[in-house]
Amino acid sequence: MSVTVEKCIQAWTNSLRQLNAKADIVFFGDSLTYYGDFASVFPDKVVCNLGLRGDTIQGMIDRVEQVKMLEPKQVFLMAGINDVATSSIDYFGNQYERMVLTLKKQLPNSDIIIQSILPVNDLDYSISCNNEQIIKCNSLINKLSEDYGLQYVDLFSRYLYSVKHKNITIDGIHFLPTAYSEWYDILSVIGLK
Repeated sequence: MSVTVEKCIQAWTNSLRQLNAKADIVFFGDSLTYYGDFASVFPDKVVCNLGLRGDTIQGMIDRVEQVKMLEPKQVFLMAGINDVATSSIDYFGNQYERMVLTLKKQLPNSDIIIQSILPVNDLDYSISCNNEQIIKCNSLINKLSEDYGLQYVDLFSRYLYSVKHKNITIDGIHFLPTAYSEWYDILSVIGLK
C-alpha cells in the first residue's frame, strides 16, 4: 500500500483538527525548519514546528490550514530553498507573494515574521542551487516583507561566512545540529514578547 504525501498531509491536518491544539508560535517551513529544535528557544511558550522535508512554496500554500488551526500569535516563516533552482525569479516571487497573502488572509491576528533563505555551501558540495540565486530570491522576499509591513530576518548574511568557511552543513544545504545555535540566539531576541 502506497501512502502519498497528500494523504500524509491530510492525516496531519486532521490530527491537528481533532486535537484542537493551539500554539503561541508556529515555525512554518521545509526541512531546514523541520530539523530545528525551536521549542528550546521559547521554553515558556507553546511552540509547534510545521517544517516538512522537501516542501515547496506551493506545498506550504496548501498547508496554511494547518497553521490557521493552531491560531498562533507568531508565525516564523522560512520557504524557498526547494524552489530556487527550479523556478524563474518571476515565478518564485509570484509564488512567495501568494503564500504571504494567503497567510495574512487566513491569520489576520498573527504576527508573521519572514526569515531569509539560508546560504548553501556550493563550493564543497554539488547542489542544485547557488548563493547568487538565493541572494536574488532573498531580495524579493525582503521587498515583499517591506511591501506588506512584515518583519524580515536576514539569516543569510549571518550565516554566509560560516557556511563557506566552517562547513556547518551536512550536505551543503542542511545544517549540523550545532549550527542552529546562532539562529536560536537571533530568534530569542525577536521572539514573542
